[in-house]
Amino acid sequence: MIDRRFKRILMVLMVILAVAPLALAGAGQEEAGDEGPIELPFLIRNAGNDANSELKRYFVAEFNEEFAGQYEIVPEWMPGLAEDIRAKLKMLNTASDLPVFLDSDDMGSEPAFVDLLVANDRLMDLKPYFDASPEWQRVAIPESVEYNTLDGGMYSAPAATATYVGLFYNKEHFEAAGIESFPTNWDQFWVACDKLSDAGFTPISLHTTETGWCPMLIATSSLAATAEGQAFMAQQYPTNYDIPLFVEAMNKLRRLFDYTTADAVGGNYALAANNFTSGVTSMIPNGPWMIPSFGDPQFAPEGFEEKIGYAPYPDGVMNSWLGLSYGAAVSMDHELDVREGAVEFIKFLSRPESIRRSGVTRGEFSATVPLTEEDLAGLSPAMQEYAKAVSQIQRTMIVYQTRWDPITQNDVIPAELPRFVTDEITVEELVELMAAAGRKYQEESN
Repeated sequence: MIDRRFKRILMVLMVILAVAPLALAGAGQEEAGDEGPIELPFLIRNAGNDANSELKRYFVAEFNEEFAGQYEIVPEWMPGLAEDIRAKLKMLNTASDLPVFLDSDDMGSEPAFVDLLVANDRLMDLKPYFDASPEWQRVAIPESVEYNTLDGGMYSAPAATATYVGLFYNKEHFEAAGIESFPTNWDQFWVACDKLSDAGFTPISLHTTETGWCPMLIATSSLAATAEGQAFMAQQYPTNYDIPLFVEAMNKLRRLFDYTTADAVGGNYALAANNFTSGVTSMIPNGPWMIPSFGDPQFAPEGFEEKIGYAPYPDGVMNSWLGLSYGAAVSMDHELDVREGAVEFIKFLSRPESIRRSGVTRGEFSATVPLTEEDLAGLSPAMQEYAKAVSQIQRTMIVYQTRWDPITQNDVIPAELPRFVTDEITVEELVELMAAAGRKYQEESN
């Protein structure tokens, strides 16, 4: 009897042992299914109501809705300046704790940081995903594909759109000063500045911090007129700025500060922007992402947007990245499933409907995905002015931030530009300080 019972117990135990792994596996699967979507940690600059922030909030919400249950972007919205978020990314890189998605605005603005990430195998190769997606390939700018491909790998995403940067101007100020149309060359531009000054207006918003964004944009645009100037600006990390055309451009920059506000020296971009939207100044060099602030009562008086025009710089020049800068990237600091979620977001941004949304919201235009008649009709007055100006471009100039080294941009310009525009140092001293910074960067990088 005892033997029979023992045998029965043994049989039951054997069945339990045989079934248990299956039951546990099923429980594990059920538990995994209950874990929810794969979280994608993002770090995104929150610049208030500018078009960049508006568009990113929209895309994050749309992606999370479409991929609900599979992926969820968990963004950290970081206030502050563009250089603040880049500083935080460098700190996170040191700790091997980068967010999974690295935004093109941050990657393109400091190429030396991207070079460092690539050299240290910190970025995921996107090429297998790009090669497997005809839809992504179809919209990518060919020159950008080439620029973002290194040794057979693609560690940052190619651009599908191009943004252009020129001058916003207050049409009401121009009319009051007797200026009938926006100046088309530099001689006319200086005359217009004098007329605006004589009429009681401060002609242009400038600042000296944050790589000297506004003054450097317009000053370097003057290099677009010649092949020599274009060749100089095409250099990656130059070590010699002492060429006649660049010296002439810096002299133009110095003259611009004769037509700006007293707080421009030592001031930041936000102050320059506020001087324009509050009607203190008549012009500001900047891109279409600024447009939402014109209709926001927190930043501009009612009806301000209707007063705003947009124009190329003198000689029909506008700055642009033209896809020749680093795009969005995916950090290797995460598991493969998280990284592939970030790749899905990059592909999501390259869809035709996303490209059209970028065109309407922040003036990023695509040659392969044109805006529809409905899109064009829905553009704000200032965005319509921008689109008209883009159609008048005669030449483009690459944005200097994509070409100069970080020491020149982040150390020399903020420190020495105030001294230069207040005549404490000469233009020769300025270009030599920039060159020395370029050489130092090259030495430290090798």
